[in-house]
Amino acid sequence: MKHGGSKINVAVVGATGYVGGEIIRLLQGHPLAEVKVATSNRNQGLRLRDKCPWIATELALTPFDPGSIDADFVFLCQEAGFAMQHAPALMRRCRVIDMAADFRFKDLAVYEAWYKKRHLCPELLGRAVYGLPELVDCSEIADAPLIGNPGCYVTAASLPLAPLAKAGLLAGVPVIDAKSGVSGAGRSKTDPDYLYSEMTANLKAYGVVGHRHTPEIEQNVGCRVRFTPHLVPMARGIHATIQAPVVEGTTREQIYEIWRKAYEGRPFVSLQEEGWPSVKQVVGSNRCDMAADVDPRTGFAAIVSVLDNMVKGAAGQAIQNMNIMAGLPETTGLPLNGVWP
Repeated sequence: MKHGGSKINVAVVGATGYVGGEIIRLLQGHPLAEVKVATSNRNQGLRLRDKCPWIATELALTPFDPGSIDADFVFLCQEAGFAMQHAPALMRRCRVIDMAADFRFKDLAVYEAWYKKRHLCPELLGRAVYGLPELVDCSEIADAPLIGNPGCYVTAASLPLAPLAKAGLLAGVPVIDAKSGVSGAGRSKTDPDYLYSEMTANLKAYGVVGHRHTPEIEQNVGCRVRFTPHLVPMARGIHATIQAPVVEGTTREQIYEIWRKAYEGRPFVSLQEEGWPSVKQVVGSNRCDMAADVDPRTGFAAIVSVLDNMVKGAAGQAIQNMNIMAGLPETTGLPLNGVWP
């Protein structure tokens, strides 16, 4: 389905959550896409701006009914398990971009083991395409009826590591120490652990062993990884510090040359040559900024990767996929610049 210059009609399921709201906010500036349907079962009948006052829109919130959605694309902004219930019906009417994990895995057994759910439509796994455009053949994304959109931690870890693994530079298990702003937990969490008053002047690890994003990173990189996520007292952003054992003699220049070749012409991956990237520089943008150095004494490459968990880590990446699927430049309507200060 190529749209050329015609309007793209969009539906957002779960429009009042952080990710759904961010998709709508970004699409407000898209030259060709228009959100026609915004669903929220809890808030049906209200205007979207009543629940998301930062979005200037008169769009009304409606209950979710897969049989009545009339759109070119539907974004499913719900927890794992939702898409596999509704994707078959929705795919008869539109192309589906799922923000959760139901269609991210090639191996059904991996999904069921890590997410502790029986997959309800495994026959669709062969039709779904993993939506990390910088690591996937974009022609597959362009033709896909169904996209499994990666999450923020996975994107921040996979983009720097995958090219190094493919080049044969990794000599052991990379250790990924990643930190997220509390928006990564979603808007509807009631657990006090996610309250800003609990997180102010605080830092905490969670899912220290067996976090369910681990196998997704491993699928992308092609090797085992040791992954630990943390919450930090900021609203947005992912900061990943990766310690990757590399083959003897590996240099910083080799790493950058591999990255340059892998991401040539990919505007949303930025290689920082001087200093180390910070979260603040990517907030509001669809970029992932990366830097590296090598410690020859220990044989490790030290890598820092940063992105906005709400944009390149979620909503922006989903729109990037939609653009490719619609035959548009992948940068259409997406911000390259961060917000500063």
